[in-house]
Amino acid sequence: IYNFAEMTRNIGTFTAAGVKLDASVNSIKGIANLAAISGSTSQQASTAMYQLSQAMAAGTVKLMDWNSVVNAGMGGQVFQDALVRTSEHLKTGAKNAIEAKGSFRESLQTGWLTAEVLTQTLDQFATAAETQEEYEAAVKKFVDQGYTQEEAKQMADMARTAGEAATKVKTFSQLWDTLKEAAQSG
Repeated sequence: IYNFAEMTRNIGTFTAAGVKLDASVNSIKGIANLAAISGSTSQQASTAMYQLSQAMAAGTVKLMDWNSVVNAGMGGQVFQDALVRTSEHLKTGAKNAIEAKGSFRESLQTGWLTAEVLTQTLDQFATAAETQEEYEAAVKKFVDQGYTQEEAKQMADMARTAGEAATKVKTFSQLWDTLKEAAQSG
């Protein structure tokens, strides 16, 4: 359930970090969708957005930045696997780094989690895939980017799940937050 004010503020921090506007919007939407999958609040997502914007300005996500993502409840296996897949696609060496350092967390010191790996991964979480037409377009988009058909389907499934988690109200408190958000943002 998006918080419009926090998202627009964080788009500003991403563009200030040197990320182009379209990529910033997709990154923020991707983080919000990831937060929804992870069960994090919009406030936790906002904290992660800010920390990741600082990491992007520096060029890579380091352990300190990753810790803030974990503290926001968003550093789980789904996000880690997606980052590793993108890294392998972009050839920044995630699998070798994880093998050499022994864990995802320790591997971050090698610098494989670049701003490009992060923005491309967040874009995957932001991709629309709810209808069958959107799903097929998402698979095609990922295949066109050079992923295998199987990877593209996994990514489209992930995007569909993320979109549904972020937009479908499932609890009374989410309904209340949505009504407040609608009243505030119009």
